[in-house]
Amino acid sequence: MSDRRAVIALIIGIPLAIIALVFVKPYDYSMSLVVFGASLVFIISACILDTADEFQTASKPIPAPDETPIPQPSPSHAEDYVPAVEKPAAAPEELPVETIEGIGKIYGKLLRDAGVPTVADLLGEEPERVSKICDVTVEQAERWIAMSRFSWLDTISEEDAEAIVFATGMDNLESLASADASTLHKEIEDALAKGDVRVPAGYKFSKEQIQKWIDEAKSLV
Repeated sequence: MSDRRAVIALIIGIPLAIIALVFVKPYDYSMSLVVFGASLVFIISACILDTADEFQTASKPIPAPDETPIPQPSPSHAEDYVPAVEKPAAAPEELPVETIEGIGKIYGKLLRDAGVPTVADLLGEEPERVSKICDVTVEQAERWIAMSRFSWLDTISEEDAEAIVFATGMDNLESLASADASTLHKEIEDALAKGDVRVPAGYKFSKEQIQKWIDEAKSLV
């Protein structure tokens, strides 16, 4: 019984009931009924007060002692656009395999342990082997390898390479070299609108930039 008022009412009610039944009743039956009735009022009040207190306590959520609030993901894209990493400007053998969008620390470690530490090494791998190494689908492995064919170009960032592969299905420089900038731009914008391609907040694709991709591809094929 946690309510202090209930305890006091019970302390008063029980002795009154004893007095009514043991001491008053033998001498005055009517008076004993009055005293006993008063004792019942105190006892019932004690029960009501205690029940109400327990109900109020149960209705409040009790946090675990070590419980801490779980942070919720922001509705906006968690990654911020960093212009400094827009252009790798490096040879494939100089770029870590994590340069490829979607290959983070976990997949990167698996690939490195399997002898695939750079973009150049990934270019020479079969999708089936990459799939087994990282325990991903062959389709995902194919996309990583396809992105590796674009991401090392000076004008193409890892986000650009992802957009090219996911939005258009291109997997080689020859296809990019023969593409039309306006058509490619529309395909990428449509894929962004559908959510098929995700880029950091603030990242933009322009026809002028896409034309630079195409021009560089043409210079290499």
